[in-house]
Amino acid sequence: MLATQTRIELELACDGSICDRVSMPLHRTLRRGYDVCSVMELPESLEAWRAEHRTARKRADRAARLGYEFSTVQAHLHTEDLYAINVSLDERQGRPMAPGYRVPPSPTPDPPYTCPRHAIRRYGVLSGSRLVAYLWLYRSGELALVSSILGHGDHLRDDVMYLLVQGVVEREIDAGGFLVYNRHDSGTDGLRFFKERLGFRPVEVEWAP
Repeated sequence: MLATQTRIELELACDGSICDRVSMPLHRTLRRGYDVCSVMELPESLEAWRAEHRTARKRADRAARLGYEFSTVQAHLHTEDLYAINVSLDERQGRPMAPGYRVPPSPTPDPPYTCPRHAIRRYGVLSGSRLVAYLWLYRSGELALVSSILGHGDHLRDDVMYLLVQGVVEREIDAGGFLVYNRHDSGTDGLRFFKERLGFRPVEVEWAP
């Protein structure tokens, strides 16, 4: 059942050119075809989210018991791990991996993001010192957009993706707003099941500047 239309403010009127480089392209892209998206309003606390989403909580806890840890990530320090994740499976969501995933990631560090409302944030799950899952998130005002999310094929059975999203929810709570994970009709039934167990719902979105 589709929820009532939700207005998400990207807060474009922000000082700083680096803020514009994050927010302006997002606003242009989302207004073209991203009408009904998978959306989770960020909760008041992690405890509230865990209480409401039993399956996600249990699977995230299982990954933690197996020794995995959620962490922020400096992508340029994990280029070998990122490449290993990207090529660990030939197909995702029933489709061959795009050629771009078979190119080694850039070792260039991210620029400093000094604005708490506009930034690219990088999160991951570690097994020891090795990165085994990652999520790149674009924060623009009320929007916390899941841009890229991928796990190593050898570790997916250990529920690392649930631990990853739980960690992102916890880190983004203070900034508030909405976590958005692509169009709701994208991907397979399995992906929609995964998103719904985490608390994402189909929402008609108005992308406000």
